[in-house]
Amino acid sequence: MNRDYSRFDSLTSILAGTVTVAGIVIFAAAPVFAKTPQEIAKLAESVTVQINGKTGSGTGFIIAKQGTTYTVLTAKHVVADTNSTYMIRSYTGKDHQVTNVVRLRKNENDADLAVVTFNSTESYPVVTLGDSQQATVATEIFVFGYPGVPASRNYQKERNFEFSPGFVTSRISNHPQGYNLRYNAVTKGGMSGGPVFDREGRVVGIHGEGDLDYDSVADTDKKVITGSAITKTGFNSAIPINTFIAKLSETGLNRSALLVNTSTATNAPLKLNNPQDAKTYYVRGLSRFDKGDLSGAVADFNQAIQTQSDYPEAYFYRGLAYFDLRQMPKSIADYSKAIALNASYVDAYYNRGLVLSALGDKPGAIADYTQVIRLDRNFAAAYNNRGLALSDLGDQKGAIDDFNQA
Repeated sequence: MNRDYSRFDSLTSILAGTVTVAGIVIFAAAPVFAKTPQEIAKLAESVTVQINGKTGSGTGFIIAKQGTTYTVLTAKHVVADTNSTYMIRSYTGKDHQVTNVVRLRKNENDADLAVVTFNSTESYPVVTLGDSQQATVATEIFVFGYPGVPASRNYQKERNFEFSPGFVTSRISNHPQGYNLRYNAVTKGGMSGGPVFDREGRVVGIHGEGDLDYDSVADTDKKVITGSAITKTGFNSAIPINTFIAKLSETGLNRSALLVNTSTATNAPLKLNNPQDAKTYYVRGLSRFDKGDLSGAVADFNQAIQTQSDYPEAYFYRGLAYFDLRQMPKSIADYSKAIALNASYVDAYYNRGLVLSALGDKPGAIADYTQVIRLDRNFAAAYNNRGLALSDLGDQKGAIDDFNQA
């Protein structure tokens, strides 16, 4: 199994309670209060935009306004095509042409960041940036973005937002392209460049990397490799917002247009040293899993399930840990339990299909991948994996059709 990381108006006055440091507006003394997920989702929708181009789509969020010019922060790979014309679609449904792109990633060691601008007389809110150093392991976060759709479909009509809660599972130093903030929030292609919020509604990261495993698939009769099946690990990554702030001088942005609030968060991370409830065992299991301690992760998921038997996510991640431990029957049993508790658990169907395929049950795998596609017709990897299974059964036409969809 080979792991791959794929993505595939200036303030005219300083408000009371704020100070300016190095040109950045910082709400140093302003207290912050935890918001409900519903409040964060509403806020996120108003500041997050679609970025659409001929060669792909992504997400971004408004970080500044200067006159009628808005600045959007996103991932560089979202706007990597220098020959493409990009369009910004706001939460109101209006489209605006991108007028300028500044790509901050100049070499392989730079963070995968870019800022784009658009002009509009419409009034759009600007997001508040937080302090990503406070997003430690076991901190609750929320990812917001617009999943992409195949080029054959009308993205402007079909790109509905996703709002995904999760927890920080690890902080990795010197990860490629700056993706050092890891979490278990479920994300999809097209959400790259989207904001990662803390419980106070401040952006602490720029989402952009999905963690996938690629497993070679062999024909069960001929024992030859026929392709690579893609496993959803459930872990994703963001570039910490502090990385962007440190590179602000490269953007040409008027610093005083930023809103930054670095006050201490009122919503403390879970205490993982001595778990007393199912959620804390679950989150510690996630952190152990993400750091490669599979046995420790299984032990924590066991405790979470023993404490709360109707915990589909705990079954899902224990099933994933069993898969990595190559305990396939246990993996299937856990995915099945997760599905029994949540009949719309797309990733559980998907990963169960992968395990069934690896064990030679191609019809069972096809049934699971088909259910995934029913629930999410834009799930490209499900078409890929179903195509591999169909090919193994001799249905080359069906396989080609699925590969074309993928």
